[in-house]
Amino acid sequence: MKKIIVIMKKDLRETLRTKAFYVSIAMVLFIVVMLGGAVGGQINTLIEKGLAPAEVISAIQPLMGTTAFMLSLMLMMLFCMYINAYTLTMEKIKRSIESLLCTPLSLRQICLGKSLAVFLPSVILGLVFTFGGIVGINRFFIVPKLGHFVMPGTAPLVAILVVVPLIVFFLAVLMIALQLIITNIRWINAALMGVIFGVGFGLSSTLRFGAESWSIVFLSLGVAAVLTLVTIYLSRLVTKERIVLSSKG
Repeated sequence: MKKIIVIMKKDLRETLRTKAFYVSIAMVLFIVVMLGGAVGGQINTLIEKGLAPAEVISAIQPLMGTTAFMLSLMLMMLFCMYINAYTLTMEKIKRSIESLLCTPLSLRQICLGKSLAVFLPSVILGLVFTFGGIVGINRFFIVPKLGHFVMPGTAPLVAILVVVPLIVFFLAVLMIALQLIITNIRWINAALMGVIFGVGFGLSSTLRFGAESWSIVFLSLGVAAVLTLVTIYLSRLVTKERIVLSSKG
């Protein structure tokens, strides 16, 4: 475990030095502000319809659950893509990945250490910005008009705190494995980011994640299970020979 932590710390230090990491934070702030304004507009619409405060709060909670769930999923995956895009690229360019392969570390330890270096900051920052967004929406749009702080229900919170990080973990492992054996994976990262934003913004306007909408939690667990199977299959293709050949492409 100590060897895995050493790799993770090394990659984390390098990640904090890249411009892409700070670009991703700027993009996240833009997304949070944009979604907050959209939620605030819907709240104003409900109030203008003359609904009682209790009715508005009842209508807002599914909206808050949906927004928080989609925000956490999009932000964690965005950080995952941006951080992952530069985790191994420079090592392959400098040929330092070959030196790493000559150490007593196993391929499993290398993959897990680098995956954790992508996963941990993605989840931590994703949760910070998600709950920061929830607090901000309440502070600027809900509390001044309704006098109540509205949180997502139980099911959305379980999804945000457990299921989404699980999906992001296996996505990080999958992307690290791909980057180890494929010469240039940036186009895959770009395609995945396009899918994430397309699906995220497409579903955010129609999905209503109520307090007890466990079906979405189970669906997300299904996605995590699929990613697990794909990751297990792909991990068999990761060999030292493939890694070395991909770094020479």
